[in-house]
Amino acid sequence: MRAIPVSDGIWWVGGIDWGLRDFHGYETPRGTTYNAYLVRGESTWALVDTVKTPFVPELLSRVADIVDPAEIGLIVVNHVEPDHNSGLRDVMTAMPKARVVASGSGVKGVAEYHDGLVVEAVSAADTIDLGGRTLQFMPAPMVHWPDSMFTYCAEVRTLMPNDAFGQHLASSGRFADEVGLDLALEELAIYYANILLPFGPQVAKMVGKIAEAGWEPEVIAPSHGVIWRGDAIGAAVAAYGRWTDGFKRDKAVVVYSTMWGSTKMLAESITDGIAAEGVEVDLFDLAVTSNAHIVYELLEGKALVLGSPTLHHGMLYRVAGFIQYIEGLKPAGRLAAFFGSFGWGGGAVKQMRERVTAIGLEAPLEDLSEKFKPTAEDIAAAEAWGREIGKAVKARD
Repeated sequence: MRAIPVSDGIWWVGGIDWGLRDFHGYETPRGTTYNAYLVRGESTWALVDTVKTPFVPELLSRVADIVDPAEIGLIVVNHVEPDHNSGLRDVMTAMPKARVVASGSGVKGVAEYHDGLVVEAVSAADTIDLGGRTLQFMPAPMVHWPDSMFTYCAEVRTLMPNDAFGQHLASSGRFADEVGLDLALEELAIYYANILLPFGPQVAKMVGKIAEAGWEPEVIAPSHGVIWRGDAIGAAVAAYGRWTDGFKRDKAVVVYSTMWGSTKMLAESITDGIAAEGVEVDLFDLAVTSNAHIVYELLEGKALVLGSPTLHHGMLYRVAGFIQYIEGLKPAGRLAAFFGSFGWGGGAVKQMRERVTAIGLEAPLEDLSEKFKPTAEDIAAAEAWGREIGKAVKARD
């Protein structure tokens, strides 16, 4: 298998997981990659990151396209999560001369994942000289694990920041400009919304520290998806700037589940009301839409409007599962509104309000709840309620 040049003396040697469709609950319809990078020095070679265990043969084949794996003198572990690190021992077997380094926290993680395996710690004060090329390190705690680390090769201005700037995207092209910038940025947003959203302050801090360190990357090579170069770097960095600053536009996302169609009728009327106020709005049925896609649509949205019928005095399981999903992502600082239908007794709307407001969303409007099949008057009331949501969205900074 071929290694792909990334910059002068650096090659992509990772694995492509065309079939991945679920990443611990985050739906990945376009698959993913596990990126690793081979760096050539005059004295020795380095491998930055490894791969998920089933893709080790692919990695070793790509390395062998350039150099005998036994000649590798250094392995850098930027992150211990198993999609990057589970194949470490197998890679080490093929590279017996290699010393292995990780962040201080990463050293502990490697030992815990690999039955006490001892590796060396590196910090921001360390530089490893490969002969004509150096590797510098920047611990990046909680971007998105405590052990996360960035690696930089100053001589060719190439940053390897592991999960930062990553996307779950399997493709034959290795660069954003090869797959199309729009697609790359869409997947960047989906990844940020579903993995990095709760760590926005830490992400912003690390982007700032890159500049403070004097690092000026001309290539950003993450651990998943495509690599950023040229104008695509500016687009990716600008997108991160918007999201970490909390940028939101006049947009609402209406999400619901339904039993016999009553809640669906309300959802559609509410959506019409929001749109009538000139506010961008998307409508999603949880039965046919992935949580990951909804969270992506909410990333730059100002309001989440959530609906469920009542079943056994509570909300439907799909709605409960969606709330559980966003509880970890903490999309605070947005408006929320709640609606639903019921038969002989309610409960769903109250449950939704309690759980979602606990995340940090604000719910200034009264809830909307209708009994059995909505009447024409109920439909009109739902549209009027949607208009109130639209007005609240426009009034919010």
